[in-house]
Amino acid sequence: MILTNVVIFGITSKWPEIADRYVLSPLHPHLLNYFTYQFLHANIPHVLFNMLFLYVFGNNVNDRMGNFGYLAFYLAGGVFAGIAYVFFEKADIVGASGAIAAVIGAYLVLLPRSHITIVYLLFFIGVAEIPSIWLILGYFLLQDIVLQVFHSSLNGGDNVAHVAHIGGTVFGLTVCMLMLSVHLLPRDQFDVLALLQRWNKRRQYQDLVRKGYDPFAYTPPKRTAPDPNLDRIHDLRAEISELLAQHKVELAAKEYVNLQEIDSRQVLSKQNQLDVANQLYSDGQYPVAAQAYELFIQHYPKYESLEHVRLMLGMLYSRYLGRYDAAREQFKLALDRLHNERERDLAKSELERIGPPSAPPGPATTTVPQP
Repeated sequence: MILTNVVIFGITSKWPEIADRYVLSPLHPHLLNYFTYQFLHANIPHVLFNMLFLYVFGNNVNDRMGNFGYLAFYLAGGVFAGIAYVFFEKADIVGASGAIAAVIGAYLVLLPRSHITIVYLLFFIGVAEIPSIWLILGYFLLQDIVLQVFHSSLNGGDNVAHVAHIGGTVFGLTVCMLMLSVHLLPRDQFDVLALLQRWNKRRQYQDLVRKGYDPFAYTPPKRTAPDPNLDRIHDLRAEISELLAQHKVELAAKEYVNLQEIDSRQVLSKQNQLDVANQLYSDGQYPVAAQAYELFIQHYPKYESLEHVRLMLGMLYSRYLGRYDAAREQFKLALDRLHNERERDLAKSELERIGPPSAPPGPATTTVPQP
């Protein structure tokens, strides 16, 4: 953009009649001129100062928007600044300052916490870093708002299009805020919206304090008494695992019964739970065995041979515990996945024996499978 402006300035300096055709005239505005006037400048200081500001602020905004987005934003800012100027002024206008003002407005929204290095000349030359938010707002208020108010008394003597600067800055601020709010631009913790959100949180906190909230009046939560059985549960689980590793399944089953008496929700690892349930079945401890199988089904529903577990549980319910409704449910679920004909015949024969819910079960004649 800088190179384009400089090259066009060189061309129009040699052939000024070209520039006369592309200035923006409030009396006779043409659509094309809203774009072309942005690349025309009156003299060397005009183009140099504009390009300096474009260099300082433009590269950072370009990084955030990307090349095509930045180009579209820059040109749109110049068009909006031209529209504002045409609405209020009568003299012809040239220069990129309206578009650059839009870029500066976007810079203020995107990077309000950054610092700008300036060189000043008083009695000596010095360098200072000023927060961008104060530099941009101060420049905007002094150079544009204040001077525009006194523009009539100056009779346009400063020869600066303050209205275009104001229009471009307002465009840059507004459009960039909208783009951040709808996430068309990447957010970070230092943009204007983030600063406003943190300021609002501080304001809400201060309001709460003024209304009597004491942030230092902390009441610790009540401590609940530790479960006295927790250590015993851990010890039993560890002992059961050790006994099963040593193939002492009968002793492990006895300890499992003790564990269930303390907490009936305790479940072992998949294979350990199945081994203990099978041993309890073999030992004739049918209620505890049925509960162990139920816990297994609840916690390991994707077990590859779950239909065999359901078949065993159905046999327990139908043969030993008299829970015929539960037995019917387990047999039906098992039949959906059983492939072995002997096992399928066993499930079907049990379903025929216990019959429908309204009929009493018949005598058991089928051999109960061993786990």
